Amino acid sequence: MVVAMIVVCEVGFWVLIALGLLSRYALRRRRLSNVFLFSTPLLELILLVVAVVDLRGGATAGARHGIAALYIGSTVMFGHRAIRWVDQRVGYHFLGGPLPWRPPTHGVERIRYEVTEFARMVGAMAIAAALVGLLILITGDADRSEALVGTFGMLGAITAISLVIAVVGAVSAVGKPPKPKPAPRRLRDRVSA
Repeated sequence: MVVAMIVVCEVGFWVLIALGLLSRYALRRRRLSNVFLFSTPLLELILLVVAVVDLRGGATAGARHGIAALYIGSTVMFGHRAIRWVDQRVGYHFLGGPLPWRPPTHGVERIRYEVTEFARMVGAMAIAAALVGLLILITGDADRSEALVGTFGMLGAITAISLVIAVVGAVSAVGKPPKPKPAPRRLRDRVSA
């Protein structure tokens, strides 16, 4: 049940984004668009409730519960960025909006970007770890929650990999001269060419 709910939440997340963007740009209904976009966190709440109900119903905690916690933590820390990313690209490619934001490629700005991204990942893993701890407490049985304890190692490994990526990105940005940006072309211009 938890795995199915993770899939439903992921699909629902993108459906809500699509409805939000459709409302904003095609229907010109900004308030309705905001309702769809701001309701995406409800999916995480529903997923958490499903995981708790599953455990309270006597289920043995497993990797699915740890993945649910990881999904919630990641969505809380990165979901708004995904929405902004899609919104900028739809506005640019189809409606003549401004050029979408891109991360810096060199210098102090790139280092700051890498540190910020790593801090977001640490936040996501901290939220996931707190939820895993909560699920262990809710289970209340060491035998039934043994698999969840192993989730902490996975969260630590993800954090370590993110640190390596951030360090490599920051080191590669030091002393790197800025690249000239090519003139961007809108999708509608490429289709008509």
